[in-house]
Amino acid sequence: MNKLKEILVEQKDSQRLFYDIDHLTDAQKVQQTKEHILSLHRELGEVLNEIPWKNHRANNHEYSLDKIQEELIDCFKYLLNVCIIWDMDEEVLYKLFVMKSKIVRERFAKEKHEIGL
Repeated sequence: MNKLKEILVEQKDSQRLFYDIDHLTDAQKVQQTKEHILSLHRELGEVLNEIPWKNHRANNHEYSLDKIQEELIDCFKYLLNVCIIWDMDEEVLYKLFVMKSKIVRERFAKEKHEIGL
């Protein structure tokens, strides 16, 4: 089993502790998506709390790579929850990631050319 698949299996098993991920109605999918996005938003703030990001403040804040990585994993887990709710397995994630990356690169190349960079 590839590592991304292992991650998705683990996360889906974790979701099963809280609700029946395999039998959500559309309304429940929307509700769970909202809950996970709100949680993700909160976790993103916790990442910011761990780094000296304010340009208008003296940046002498000590930070811990371990703590930053832990907060990033919390974010990743909430995002994975949303992907799982909407039936994204490792194949779909890979295919869409590659497709979107290509679109972004093409868009950047076009815009870069248009502004003369």
